[in-house]
Order: sequence, then C-alpha cells, then structure tokens
Amino acid sequence: MNKKSIRMILGVSLNVIVIAVGVFIIFTAGSKAYTFGHNIFDEEAVSSEAQARETQVTISDGITSKQLAKLLYDKGLVKDKTCFYYQIILSDYKDKFVGGTYTLNTAMTPTEMMKVLSGADTGEDK
Repeated sequence: MNKKSIRMILGVSLNVIVIAVGVFIIFTAGSKAYTFGHNIFDEEAVSSEAQARETQVTISDGITSKQLAKLLYDKGLVKDKTCFYYQIILSDYKDKFVGGTYTLNTAMTPTEMMKVLSGADTGEDK
C-alpha cells in the first residue's frame, strides 16, 4: 500500500470514530434528559400505602423552594431533592406554602404534599 491509501484509511477510520463518539454522547445526554423529565412529571410516592410512615414537618412562612425540597428529602418524603425542586417550580403551589407543622406520609405524591403544605388541603395539622 502506498502512503496515500494509508492516509485515506486512517482519515475514514478517524471520521467513523468521531461520529460514533458523537452519537454515544447524544444518546447518553438524551436518555438522562428523558429520565429527568419523566421523574418530574410522573410523580411517584416514596413508598406504597402498606409501607407508608408518617412524618411531622415544620415549615416557616416564606420558605424557599430549595429549602423545602431539602427538608422533605432529608425527612425521606421525596426520592430526589433536585427533581422535587423543579416539581415545586412548575406547580401551582410555588410561593404559596403556609408556615406550620404538618403530618405527611411517604405514600403521598409530591403534589399531594404541596397541596397540604399550601393549606389547600383540609386535612392539614396546623
């Protein structure tokens, strides 16, 4: 083989490798983005009704979305604090949380918890 043929083969091989890496990166990023979006909009409780446990949560008036997400994550009421933060931001309950002490349980969905913490639910313990 001459040098021109070797250069052409190496050039084509390099192009194939670059394209394969690009496709892998796009696929990986797309999968992660899809999973994150799915977790935000397909709400799931931490546990089933049969395994639910109740937890007392005390919040103050004016609590930020990040503080609330961290608090509920630390109490084991939500699976992912970042995902819950975005659920708060995208919800109708953003900036409507009322300070007080509430009883929440691990079988509640994030929207059910936000409803209770905003005072929109009549079953609150305040």
